[in-house]
Amino acid sequence: MKYAILAGVVSLGLFVTGAQAQEGYNNEITVSAFGSFQKGVTGNGVDQTAEHQPGVLATYRYYFRNNQALEFDYGFSRYNQQFTGAGSTPLNLTSLGLSGTSLAVPTDTHEGTLSYVYRFGTIHHLRPFVSAGGGVLVFSPSAGAFGTGSSTTFVTPDFVYSAGADVPVTRRVSLRLGYRGHVFQAPGFGIAEIKTGSVTHMAEPFAGLSFHF
Repeated sequence: MKYAILAGVVSLGLFVTGAQAQEGYNNEITVSAFGSFQKGVTGNGVDQTAEHQPGVLATYRYYFRNNQALEFDYGFSRYNQQFTGAGSTPLNLTSLGLSGTSLAVPTDTHEGTLSYVYRFGTIHHLRPFVSAGGGVLVFSPSAGAFGTGSSTTFVTPDFVYSAGADVPVTRRVSLRLGYRGHVFQAPGFGIAEIKTGSVTHMAEPFAGLSFHF
């Protein structure tokens, strides 16, 4: 029994030492994978949804105090924005020279945000954090034309918030788990027939490795 207690104390000490060592570094670079889950919206007689697809997120964080930081994030994902008629009303695409009643727009999505981060004390080997900030979301359609209509890149302001925790692995590496949320205007790509004019939300659970220096 006493050996089990001793092993537990030693393990706890190693975790605390790792966490304290990481606190001595002002800079972090994190590479994460995330999932995109955009909320469906309705507007102007159009239902808009999006595929759920993975993406990649690169993060740079600078700690100007031990528990406060500024964070820049760049994310990329690729998925379809899908448009159909709302309710029993079919989507009218005849003005675009298309005969279908729905339209899928393959889209490259870029996100660039700057956030304030607050990091809490260590709790059960975890270092929780929260953040809030803003930036832009850029939706770039892979196809430039749909029937007789032409699409344009859609750029929208983005309010972003997050919560998560770091788990020390070594003195300079930790595992980061978290959730990012985006609030923004749903993309319409300059095509009046599919524009909803609605504000939507995108959830991004993520996991990655952070490197401290």
